This record gives sequence, C-alpha cells and structure tokens, in this order.
Amino acid sequence: MSAAALDRRTTLRNVASETKSILPEILSKILNLDTTVSSIHHSKYLGKLNPKDCPGYVLGIDDPEAGQKGTRIRVYDQDSFDTALEIQPGTTVSTLASSLQSVTDNSTLLPGNTALNHTSLKPITTDPASTDESATTLKPVAVLNLASEKHAGGGWQRGALAQEEALCYRSSLYLSLHHRYYPIPPQSALYSPSVILIRENMPAGHNLLYPNTPATDLPVFAVITMAALRRPKLNEGVFAYEDDVLLTKEKIRIVLRIAALKGHGKLVLGAMGCGAFGNPPREVAQFFLDVLQEEEFQGGWWEDLVFAVLDNAKGDFAGKDGTGNFGIFYRALHGVVV
Repeated sequence: MSAAALDRRTTLRNVASETKSILPEILSKILNLDTTVSSIHHSKYLGKLNPKDCPGYVLGIDDPEAGQKGTRIRVYDQDSFDTALEIQPGTTVSTLASSLQSVTDNSTLLPGNTALNHTSLKPITTDPASTDESATTLKPVAVLNLASEKHAGGGWQRGALAQEEALCYRSSLYLSLHHRYYPIPPQSALYSPSVILIRENMPAGHNLLYPNTPATDLPVFAVITMAALRRPKLNEGVFAYEDDVLLTKEKIRIVLRIAALKGHGKLVLGAMGCGAFGNPPREVAQFFLDVLQEEEFQGGWWEDLVFAVLDNAKGDFAGKDGTGNFGIFYRALHGVVV
C-alpha cells in the first residue's frame, strides 16, 4: 500500500471515530426520530406489489412525454447522499418529525420482518415507516446501500472506502445495521427509515454539518441495505451461472418492493456489486432495466429514480461515453422511462 493510501486510511479511521463520538451528542437533541430502528425483509414474505397500491406518478410538465405514467431514469456521477439531497432538498429531522406527528403509528411490519432496537434487540413500534403508508406523510428519499453481507458497514471503522463506507462516514447509518442481521441472507435486505446526515462528502473534506446546522435541521434519508453477489464466477465478462443471474434480478426486485411498500416515491440506486465484488457492470445495468420494465413495476411507482454511480475511469476513458461504471450505466439507463 502506498504512503498516500495509508494516509487516507488513517484519515478515514479518524473520521469514523469522530462520527461515532459525535453522534450521541447530536441524537440527544433529537427526541422524535430513532436512528437505531431498522428491519429485515425476506423475499419469500414480501410478495409482488399490488397495482391497486401504485401511486401512479406521471412525467412532469417539462418532459416531452408529460402526463405519461412513470419516471425518466437519470444517472449521475455523484455520491448517493448528495444525489438524494439534490432530488429532494429540505427533508430534515424537523420537517419529517412534524409530518409524522399527524399519523398514528399502527405498529405494522411487513410480513416476515424483524424490527430491532439497537440496545435491546426487542421488537419495537417506533418505526416511522411502519405507519399507514396510505397516510399523507413526508417520505425521505430512499437510498440503496451497496453493502457487505458479512460486516455491518463494511470496513468503515478500518478506513476502507467503498459506497457503504462512504454512507457510514457521513451519517448515523451504522447505528441501524445491527449485528443480529449478519450475515444478511442472499434474498434479504435491511431497511433503515431514519438515517441522519452529519457530514459533507469526502471531496469537500468530510466537514461536520453540526453544530453550524442545528441537529433538528440535519437532512434525513431512508436506507435500503442490500448485498450483491460476492465475486461471482464470470465467463467472458458475464455471469457464468444462470442461478447468479436469477438471484441478482431477485435482489433488485427486493430493493424496489421495499421502497414501494414503504411509500418512497424517490429512490437513489447504484451500480450494485460492480466494484470490489466484481459483478459485471453491463449485465447489472441491463438487469436493473429488465426488472424495472417488468409488469409488476409499471404504472408509476416512483416520482424520481436516479442512479448514483461514481465514475471509476479516468481521462479519455471517463464520462458518459467512457468505459467506467458511470458510462456503462449512463448509456444503459439514462433517459429511459419506466
């Protein structure tokens, strides 16, 4: 490892330590959102979406096909949380809590789910996403966490840097990734309804937003934690086994179903497994499109659907026409109506 890489790892370890030490102070000033709440959702219990529950979002007035049901996919070379901030600014602790005050918690969980409290590991009834999804409440953007199935937060406390670690450095996410869930089963995902952003992104220096931004004005997101296949066998750049194809598509369905069932009309996805896990980006991008075009997901389930894919190519090979993950996902998905 180079000296620069070692320095970066040390810096990130310090960021992780600071995140863990500052969160209790921040959370002590927030009385109406529980950042330790999460639940695990299993494919066999989720079932297919009911078209009667579809909100029926349509393309906006500025779109060439305005009024058509669905959303036009966008692909950004950008951090996941920054993308969520861009598509729905102003979703903060105070605005979300104010919205939730008007809804009575009915303590309902999706079938086959387990909700855990960080300290007691007992079922709880304070999950904002457990309320009646038909009620008019403000929903934060749901962000896909491209996760490790083995370790909560991946290697974030050791100074590692992939998308999951980037989310943990900047937020309260790790508080809801309970060790009881791990290893995450292949056809399961975690749902964290209240994740609070406390930092700027890494290029901006990972500066703390608090205390210059009061705790109640910090942004809030929901996070869906899904692990891709870990280093699947490939044959000439594609999945070697049909079972891996089927499982990857089912993982995508699980993410979409959780987002829809929890009432999130705005969703930030990513290049699932296309980094250290070695999944083939062209196939994964195509699988996202294939699944999104399935009948189950038609009719306008999402108002905004954005892929946040940081470009891993440089120079002439970078950009939307390049060979990196961003270029591959951009060409496969950007501008497609689903």
